[in-house]
Amino acid sequence: MNIGFQGTRVRLRALSFDDKEWVLALQQDPQWVKFIGSRGVNSLEDACDYIARTNAQCKEWGYGLLAIEDSQTGLPLGVCGLFNRFAFTCPDLGFALLPEARGRGICQEACELVIHWARSQGYRFLTGMTHPDNTRSQALLTKLGYEKQGWYFDKSFPVQALYWLSLQQAVR
Repeated sequence: MNIGFQGTRVRLRALSFDDKEWVLALQQDPQWVKFIGSRGVNSLEDACDYIARTNAQCKEWGYGLLAIEDSQTGLPLGVCGLFNRFAFTCPDLGFALLPEARGRGICQEACELVIHWARSQGYRFLTGMTHPDNTRSQALLTKLGYEKQGWYFDKSFPVQALYWLSLQQAVR
C-alpha cells in the first residue's frame, strides 16, 4: 500500500513504534473493546508487537492498517486501512478513532482515501464488517456507499453485520 495519503484534514501513514502510547489507549478504549474486541494489547510492549505485526501485514499483502493523523497538527486520531480476512477475494475496510476524534467526519475522510486507493489498484469490491450494535460504523459504511449483505459468521469472532462496496461505482 502506498504509505502516505493526504486528505484535506487527515494524513494516513504507516504506524511507527512512536505511536505505542496512543495505540495502547485506542485498544483499551471501551468502544474498541465492545465493538472490535481485545487484540491482546495491554502494555506498551504489546502495542509495539501489534505495530510490528500490522506493518508486516502491510508488507506481505500490499495493504494494511495505517495511522490517521491531523494534517495540520500531526496529532494521532486513530487507524484506518484494509485487512485480509481470508474469507473473500477482496480486502475488508477497518477503522477506529480515539474518543476525541469521533463525530467530526475524520473517519469518513480517511475511509474515502483508502477506498480511492483500492479503486486505483483495480480492486473490484471491498467488504466491511461491524458489531451488530455498532450503528455509527454501520451508518458510516452506508454513507460511503456500502450495502448491507446480511451477517457474517466466523468461529474466531462474534457474528458481524456484513457490508459490501462495489468499486465499479462512484463513492457517495
